[in-house]
Amino acid sequence: MIQMKKLCLFLFLSVASVSVVMAQPRSIGLRLGGNQELTFQQYVNSESNFVQLDAGSFYFRGLQVTVTYNWLSHSLNNPNFSVYGGLGAALGYNWGDNDWYHPLRFADKNDTKYSEKWKNRVGIHRYFFTGVVGHLGIEYKFDDVPISISLDYRPLIGIDFGKEFHPITNEYSDKIKIGYHTPGLWAFALSGRYFF
Repeated sequence: MIQMKKLCLFLFLSVASVSVVMAQPRSIGLRLGGNQELTFQQYVNSESNFVQLDAGSFYFRGLQVTVTYNWLSHSLNNPNFSVYGGLGAALGYNWGDNDWYHPLRFADKNDTKYSEKWKNRVGIHRYFFTGVVGHLGIEYKFDDVPISISLDYRPLIGIDFGKEFHPITNEYSDKIKIGYHTPGLWAFALSGRYFF
């Protein structure tokens, strides 16, 4: 419960800090991919850059908040299209475990020691994750309505840290385990936004 309060406080402070830089235009919408997120963009520096705040579910197993600062380019021949890229940070919490993407799931199953390694694998249960993110996307803004659609890739390179557990025996320990945040690399999404 204390962890959830900390996450809610972080969300509140993130939204409050973005609202300090209020200037036209802004957009709000949905970002759908592995994560299902509410997305908010605030343009700065005469619409050449924007800050994006995304908050939502992490693969239906947790919550994730991401903030990126993006540079916008209208270099394509069509003024309705734009390309953007940026950097930022993410923080999240998973109330499940990380066994669903354990590295051994992708290992050579013909390896003579695979069975033994699989039985003795160790996962992380109820873990926090954090890291840096990159952001690269293409957006199309409609002429007659204040709506845009975009396709983007936002990889998160980070770490998981939480309590160690053994998936085969379902035994948990108080030992803290740290691991690489693999699902952060699967971050393709389609977004729809309304500008106001």
